[in-house]
Amino acid sequence: MSRPDTPQLNIRSSFARERAGELARSTGLTTTQIVEDALRAYLPPSWGPPHIKLIRKGALLVRPRRGREVSLDDANAALDETRSEQR
Repeated sequence: MSRPDTPQLNIRSSFARERAGELARSTGLTTTQIVEDALRAYLPPSWGPPHIKLIRKGALLVRPRRGREVSLDDANAALDETRSEQR
């Protein structure tokens, strides 16, 4: 006699198991329904709009350079101007 092929999901996290059970009891749904609803609602974290491409510079992810270069003197002058406006 063959066994029916039923899908299963084993939850090894005690927190996840307990929380799914609590939600099932409080809502009257089954634990399976709770897990299915949670998975339907889940959206993975994103890095921002897909048109922004980041490149790695050492340990940092930065936008690629476009347009004119900013010299150190220009950057320091802009910082000094901003700081003097804030006082």
